[in-house]
Amino acid sequence: MFQRFMNPTIVYMRRIQSGLEEARMAALEHESAAEHHAALATMYRERARRLQAEMAVVSEELAGRSAVSKQASASNSATDAPSSAEADSAAAQVHRITPRATKRDDATPGSTPQGLLPQGAAG
Repeated sequence: MFQRFMNPTIVYMRRIQSGLEEARMAALEHESAAEHHAALATMYRERARRLQAEMAVVSEELAGRSAVSKQASASNSATDAPSSAEADSAAAQVHRITPRATKRDDATPGSTPQGLLPQGAAG
């Protein structure tokens, strides 16, 4: 009976089995982490692509405005240089991405938004 607990071969086999189970769990954890990181990398690549496209559109708009302002200033007078205020106003008109509105942002003061209980009604 004690042979089962004291036999070095059986003790070694149990140690190997626990190491094998630990290695399998670590592999599973790392595979799930790798899947998560791959999804994040895909998301950031798509974000970079969107921002690059938006930057190209804004650059084209800015280049078009500067060309129009140069033509207008050249036709008005040959001595007037394009003002920096026009360039600043064009740069200020860069498209900004605004955050999405939440239920709290949509709520008007004094009324309870749909899906929320008035204060004290929850219990």
